[in-house]
Amino acid sequence: MKNFAKKIVAIFAILAVAASSFAGCNKKEKENQATMQYPFEVGSAADNSLSLDNPNADLDAADPVDDATEAPVTEVVTEVQEVTDAEGQPATEFVPVTEADGQEATNAEGAVVTEAVKVTEVVTNVVTKPTEKPTEPAYVPKEDGRYAMWLDISKDENFYFEDEMITASFKIKENIPDGDYKVRIVPDLSDVAGVAIYADKTIDGVIRVNNGEIEAVDVSNETGMVFYGDAISCKQGDTIDFNINIKNNSGLVAFCIWFYFDSNAMEFIEAHPSGSFAEIARDTDIGGGKNKD
Repeated sequence: MKNFAKKIVAIFAILAVAASSFAGCNKKEKENQATMQYPFEVGSAADNSLSLDNPNADLDAADPVDDATEAPVTEVVTEVQEVTDAEGQPATEFVPVTEADGQEATNAEGAVVTEAVKVTEVVTNVVTKPTEKPTEPAYVPKEDGRYAMWLDISKDENFYFEDEMITASFKIKENIPDGDYKVRIVPDLSDVAGVAIYADKTIDGVIRVNNGEIEAVDVSNETGMVFYGDAISCKQGDTIDFNINIKNNSGLVAFCIWFYFDSNAMEFIEAHPSGSFAEIARDTDIGGGKNKD
């Protein structure tokens, strides 16, 4: 949660300072200094409220809550009520009896015939009723996420790798609606000088489920650094490999890449380094290829 987010930010802040200091060491000092590496690791992005594409996010801010409350509704209701006497008994009055033709009925002596009826009155009341909740849709998406983190400044130089760099496996769930499901990507990057690097463009991935073919992402005309997710077509029940890719890498020694997906539509299985980055990640001395849920 918040502590986890602070830990991630703190790690990169420390490593950025370390990278700057490390760059100024002479060769002998470098050989005697401990290797500065953080192996490739995947973990749960438990705090989805913290978006790392917002550098001004307050780590101590309260978690967001749904403040949509059901406001009661008032309406005026008119109804007929029986009148009671002082003893609480129904009050009555005598009214003329009418014939079928609408004329007052009379007896043999010609007197108007009457009958006792209950006395009523029209009453207007203001009634408060709870708001009816809207019908829940048949399918409700739920965003979940993972992070992939890596750092290696042991060589005191940037690493350059292109195309696919992280492969995440998902199990597409049965009985989900046909359609497109986005995989949102948020990269946090650093070079050997400890300078934050920003991608010129980030393109979210799309997983199209039982909804026809989908065109591959075309970045051939991009001249700046681009992070982009795959565009994949599949069906319910499939297991897929989804790639996070990079083009025009300007040189990196560290990244924390967050990727968010609809966990009601797909189940995350694992993620690992791929492409030319896989060999770089394997050279990291301490561990490597760890997955933490």
